[in-house]
Parts: sequence; structure tokens; C-alpha cells
Amino acid sequence: MAPRTAPKRSPVRAANGSATRADFVRPKTAQQAVAEVLRRDITSGKLAPGSWIVQESLAEQFGLSRIPIREALKTLEAEEYITYVPHSGYRVTKLGLDELLEVFRLRDILEAELIRDAMPAVTDDLVERMREQMDQMDRAAEKGDLISIGLANRQFHFLTFETSTLARTRRIVTQLWNTADAYRPLYAHLMDLTKVNSEHILLVDAFVARDAERAVAINHQHRLQAIGHLHTVFGGEETEDAS
Repeated sequence: MAPRTAPKRSPVRAANGSATRADFVRPKTAQQAVAEVLRRDITSGKLAPGSWIVQESLAEQFGLSRIPIREALKTLEAEEYITYVPHSGYRVTKLGLDELLEVFRLRDILEAELIRDAMPAVTDDLVERMREQMDQMDRAAEKGDLISIGLANRQFHFLTFETSTLARTRRIVTQLWNTADAYRPLYAHLMDLTKVNSEHILLVDAFVARDAERAVAINHQHRLQAIGHLHTVFGGEETEDAS
């Protein structure tokens, strides 16, 4: 019997019947483009926690009507980057120290469950992708690009539970990261990148060994650094307020 061959797939056809280009990427909608820019402004520190976001000003900046601006803001609100204040408008989510510590505590608990659930499905390819994000952080550090360091760090940690099947828990953890992201630029200068990198190496080693409990313990210890930085930042703010 002759070997079976996979049937050839017909090219996707456009409305006029012609085949669409394989390299075609549909452009972002105005709403998506605005949300992406504002998200970057928040995570880079350009829009600090508590900053007000004026729709009319954004519409003028982007040369758009208020409709896509409003929809972009609703998207960011759902992602918990910003908060709607009745009769006042939107502002970048602002939290006190106790609230941020609660966010980090919840992340610690939930990420532990995600890592345990994800570990059986971890592949060598995923581990390699974790190493690639570490390399991205190194390259960004050489340039002094703290924003890119933060983005690569986030992607690194999200890879630790990418294979988890706990979809609802993953969504909650994503929102918790979003809520705290605006505060990363405030303590980025305090980060000991050598220590961060060494802990990432230990975390990768735990994934190579498929040792979930070791990975959870390292992740917990790793997070304590950020918590210490938050205490430093908020302690400084309290000192300024008292003066």
C-alpha cells in the first residue's frame, strides 16, 4: 500500500477570490494601538501611579475621536492598569504599601499553584525560552534599559507557568502583575541585577530537574527582593510627607 500523504491545504482566499499573502499582518485597530502605547507609558513610569488620564488630551495627541480612546481605556481598566473614578475619570491604579504587599502575597500563593500544575508539561523548549529571556535581560542591562529588563523579567516569570491548565488562576495572576507594574519603575534602580540573574539561573535549574517544590521555594525567595524594595520606596515617601 502506498504511503498516505497529507492533503494539500488550499490557500486562504480573499473576498474577491484571490489568495491572501502569507506574510500579511492585519494592522492594529486604533483602540489596540492606543492601549498598547498607554500600557507602555504606565510600565515605563511615564505615567506614574495616580496620574490622571484625560480623554480629550489623548484624542488630541493621537488625532483620534474619543470612541477608540474610550474603548482603549476600558481595556486597560479590565486589565487593572487603570481605575475609573466616578465623576472624575480614569487614573493609573494607585495602591498603598499594604495593598501592594497583598498583591505580592497573592501572586506568591497563586504562582506556586500554577508552577506545580505546569511542571508535568514543561518541555526542554520552554526551558530554552526561559534562558532566552535571561539573555534579553543581560543585553538590556548592558544598555541600562530598565524598561526592557522589566519586560523580559515579566516574560521569564510567565514562562514558569505557561503550561499550566489553570486558566482562571493565570488570568488572576496576570491582573495582579498588571496592577503592580506601574510601581516597578519606582524601584528598578534598587535592583541588584547580579542577584536577580543568579536566582533566575537557580529557577531554570529547578525546571531542568522538573522539581516543582524547589522552583516554588526559589520563586518565593526571589519575590522577597521586590517586597524589600517596596518598603524602601514607600519608607522614603513617608519621610518626605513628614518633612
